[in-house]
Amino acid sequence: MTSLNVPVQMRFFDQDQYGHINNVTMLRYFEDARVRLTASPIKADAQHGIPEDTTFRESVGKNRTVVVHQSVDYKEQLFFRMDPVFVRTWISRIGGSSFTISYRLQEEDGSHVYAEGESVIVVMDPGTGRSVKLSEDHRALLGSLEDDVEYSHAQ
Repeated sequence: MTSLNVPVQMRFFDQDQYGHINNVTMLRYFEDARVRLTASPIKADAQHGIPEDTTFRESVGKNRTVVVHQSVDYKEQLFFRMDPVFVRTWISRIGGSSFTISYRLQEEDGSHVYAEGESVIVVMDPGTGRSVKLSEDHRALLGSLEDDVEYSHAQ
């Protein structure tokens, strides 16, 4: 699958006293993209018994997904405007009980990149508070959301 490019409509109060979009607001944009990615319906996967239009979020069932780590590299100032900005988001790593979602806050065509980030997510049992090993079905669902977009840690 290719990454998901989520349009984000800026709000006037997203800017700070310097007139650019606040750094914390960019994390909110990433959060919106993360929710949309994990709620995106995927194609059927007969090998793993995954029906058409299943989402990762639905497959988690009673378990929860918890953000355990986030990082952001700010690349360029972003100023308020009426046109949307886009968050390109994808699964960049799948571990035993965790997975990493990567983000790029950019123009739709990628011509300007304002920030890049990652969130490490763990699936957790709400009753025990402990992580839950990703099932083969979960791994297949996440795998359908993987992309090999290069994340640049360089400034």
